[in-house]
Order: sequence, then structure tokens, then C-alpha cells
Amino acid sequence: MKTYRVGLLVDGYEQPGWMHEMAEWLIHSQDFDMSALLVISPEGMGKAPRLGMKALFGTLSRFEARLLPVKQRQMLANCRDMRQSMPAGVPVLPLMPREPRELDDGAPGEDVVAALGLDLVITLGASLATRAQMMGWARLGVWQLSYSDIAVSTSRYAGFWEVYQREDHTTVKLWRVGPQADQDELLDQRSFNTEVFWLKNQARAFSLGNFMVYDALQALARARQALAAPEMQIMSGPRRPDPAEWDSAAYIARQAWLISDLIVRRIMKRNVRWRIGMFPSSRQQAVISEAKVLQPPKGRFFADPFVYTHDKKPYIFFEDYDFTSRKGTISVATYSDGAFRLLGTALNLPYHLSFPYIFEHEGVTYMVPETCGNRSIELWKCTEFPLKWELDVTLMTNISAVDTIIFKHGEYWWLLTNIDRTDGQSHCDELFAFFSDSPRSTVWTPHACNPIVRNPMRARNAGIVVSPSGDVIRCAQYQGFCHYGKGVSLNRIEELSPTTYVETDGEIHYASFLRKRHASMHHWHHQGGHTVFDFAYME
Repeated sequence: MKTYRVGLLVDGYEQPGWMHEMAEWLIHSQDFDMSALLVISPEGMGKAPRLGMKALFGTLSRFEARLLPVKQRQMLANCRDMRQSMPAGVPVLPLMPREPRELDDGAPGEDVVAALGLDLVITLGASLATRAQMMGWARLGVWQLSYSDIAVSTSRYAGFWEVYQREDHTTVKLWRVGPQADQDELLDQRSFNTEVFWLKNQARAFSLGNFMVYDALQALARARQALAAPEMQIMSGPRRPDPAEWDSAAYIARQAWLISDLIVRRIMKRNVRWRIGMFPSSRQQAVISEAKVLQPPKGRFFADPFVYTHDKKPYIFFEDYDFTSRKGTISVATYSDGAFRLLGTALNLPYHLSFPYIFEHEGVTYMVPETCGNRSIELWKCTEFPLKWELDVTLMTNISAVDTIIFKHGEYWWLLTNIDRTDGQSHCDELFAFFSDSPRSTVWTPHACNPIVRNPMRARNAGIVVSPSGDVIRCAQYQGFCHYGKGVSLNRIEELSPTTYVETDGEIHYASFLRKRHASMHHWHHQGGHTVFDFAYME
């Protein structure tokens, strides 16, 4: 039996695809009943946008829509009547926006909503209902998403300002609406890496907002009580007004400059090439003075290094990417007498490989390479060190996951991985944890707080450091606007159990020591007295 009765509040019957996705999720949920569609018409509300701004943004939208993948285009367009997504028998209530002084005029609108016995109302898009009007609608109140840092009451320009100002991240917030603006309760806020152009950023914002609501509803169903506000991870800036007309023109000029720069780089065949550094220390300060560099040959780059000590010698396993085939393999090098020596290829499969995480269990050496191209997480066993490996077991299937690490902590083996829930849009925004009694298990229990990190500043794994005492430092990538691998942070895991996850945020280290354009660093690993990292710059 479904536990909660939910109503959706929209500002008109014709709505884009992302709103229909929310309705479909509720309809198929085991715990929530899609119980009402509340519709407030925008006619007569506020002032219409100036013709110049409307025309300019309309032209901009049509151009950028052509650049979107089909799924994102359907999310933003594909407008159809919301009544088509409602199951038979679900009431559809047209309402009028009303000021507080109008609420005692005897009109039946609010009484009809209250009589539905809703547990929760979720606002999608613009909120045309007044706060006083909504206060008695549902037992658990009204939830409302705000996209970007523009005014809460509109989603018209969601994602615009972050692209315009080249912000590294775009933030979405989930509120419980209060009687006054300063009484709104912030239930959750999450961010993602800002996309290169506006409509793609907007599609990401709407997609993330939907996932935030799904996660909050599932937490509500598990708790069987009102949702408590979780710990916040990113605080955003002050809310901004809607963009003015000159901002549209400036945005177009900025985007034209960015596109021209990318074209020039392609014509001149300039690439960001990754290479590997290593030094015999775990100290960050030693990078500049002590690092030895493993240079890739022309047409390739080396990245994602893991060092593994065997017979007292360091072996470096890394992604060996070929620009011609556009596919990575796993190669191995060793270091002795002041020089690197390439030993050969450890894994070469039909799909792309990277992030060759190495660990040992019961005297056997295992590798968990990134096999997202095969939609799997695979565990490989070494049969003849270091170049011969065989597939031991597939840990997970039908999953878009990257940069997986597995380690023993307490009574469980833990698997931390970055899963993309948005059909290939990004693996950088959320970190998921699973636990099991064995690293070779095919049954992994999800952590109760998944995703355990919801912050693109620190979500994506970039390596790991495990001390002899069992302390765990989880290295994480920091991405910038149009800058993959802007830096690395080293974050200490303070608490890890099936129901809790706490880590202390470490300082973000940038590749400024290179003093080169587009300097980048996105991986860090220490084992056996050796530290390896990768770095890159524009060539």
C-alpha cells in the first residue's frame, strides 16, 4: 500500500519533458501516490519580458537547442499537456493565484485542495501560488526547487548566470516553503560542473533537481516521518535578478570567443597531454623538487597512475591513451636507478580502460580498472606479475560507473564509485558507497546515505591513501569551468559504516607549479613509500 499522497503544482497545462518525468516517477513509485495535479494559470501574473530580451533569448534558445543530445532536447522541449501523464481518476484542479487578503472571501479553491488529504505538494517550475495560499495544502508542506542563484520564483533562466560568469559549479536547492521567505527550510542543495553553454546547463539543473526530489522522497519513505534537513556541502552566492537584455548580448559574445578559441586549438592541433610524476614521499611539498616524470610518446598520454610495490620495487599501472584510436589501455612501468622503464601492456580490451586501482587480498593481486565502456565494474586477477591478468568476477553490471576503489575498513569491504544517473552527462557529481563481506562478491549492499558525496568539488575519486594504521585518505578531483582536472583534494574518511559517512575536506591542490596554460592535475596515490600523480598542460 502506498504511504504518501503527493500533488504536483504547475503553472499551466502545457509543460516540458522534465516535468512529465517527475509525474511518471511518482506514478510508478511503490511508496507515493500521484494524487492531484494543481494548475495555476500564469495569465495576468507579473509583467511580460521586454520584446528585445524575449527575441534575443528566443533566438539563443533555438540555436543552442540544436547542440543538445536528443534526451536533453526532449527534457526542455517536448511540451505536452500534463493531464496526459495523469492516471485515470487523479483530480486536476485549476486554481487562481490569490493574495492573503483574498483568502477569506469564501471561495472554495483552497478548501478543495485541503480536502484532498495530501501529505506533500511539489512545485515544478514557476511558483505562482502565494505562500499564504499554500500553507494549508498538505500535511508535510510544499517543496520547491530553485535552480541556479536567480530568484526562487522562476526557472526561466535556470543555469544561465553560471555559464555567463564562467562559474565552476551550478547549484540547485530544495526548499520546504515557509509562511515568509526567511522561514523557508533548506532541505538539500547539490551542485554539478557548469556546462559550456546555457541550455545544456539548464537541462543538467532540471535533471539534478528531479534526482534531488527522488532521493528526498525515498529518504522520507524510509524514515516514515518528516524529512530532516541534511548537512549542507556547498553554499552558493546571493540570489540574482533575471538577466537583463545586455547580459544576453554579452553572453553571446563570450560564447563566440570560447568557440573560436576551441577552433583555433583544433586547427593548430593543440592538446592537453597528461603525464605521470613520482617521488619517494607522501608530502605535497615534494612535488616540485623531487618528482621524476614519465613522459608519454607522441600521440598518447599517460594518466591515472597507481603504484604497487612488488619485490621491493615500485610498479606504476596507468591509463595509456592513444589519440588515434581514442581508447585507453592499461600499461605498466617500473622505476629503478633513476629512470622509468616501460614494461608493456597489462590489459587491452575492446572497450576503453583507465583508473587501474590495485589491491591485494589473501595473497592475490587484483585490479579494478574503469570499464564504464562495458557498463560494468570488473575485478581482474593477476596470474603472472605484472603483465598477465584474467577476469576474476564482474562485481556489477548494467551500470555507468567510473573510478572505483575497493578497500577493507572495519568489518566490511567497501566499494566507492562514481555513478552517472543522467545517461552519460557526468560522472563527477556524486559518489556512491556499497559494502560486502568479500571484495569478490557479486552482491553489494548500497549505503543508506547514497550518494554519500553530492558535491562536484569532491565527489569523483582520484586515488586513495591507506596508512598502515588503517586511516583512509580519499583523493578527489576538482573540476573547473571548461577545465577537466583543475585540482586534487586529499580528504580523510573519519567515519564509515552502513548508515554513516563522514570525511574531513582536505585542501584543494592545483597544478600552479607548472606555470603553464591550462595546468591540470587530477590523480594522487601513495603506496609502499612512493607517491604518483598525473599532471597536464596545453601543448
